[in-house]
Amino acid sequence: MKKGFVMPKNMFQRPQQVAHSNNVPRHGAPIPTRKPDAKKIVQPPRDTITLPSLGDLLGKLPKS
Repeated sequence: MKKGFVMPKNMFQRPQQVAHSNNVPRHGAPIPTRKPDAKKIVQPPRDTITLPSLGDLLGKLPKS
């Protein structure tokens, strides 16, 4: 019986390497604040097609 993990020969079946970093929040350390995003320029509302009123739509339905 084999002991341990045997790497498969197919390279696509091999586990990916884990990228270790020391950037781990520690107990009691303050959470870094995000930089505020740049304010977006307010654009005037675009001209949209106005929908007909509900009464007009309901009046056009065939009555059964």
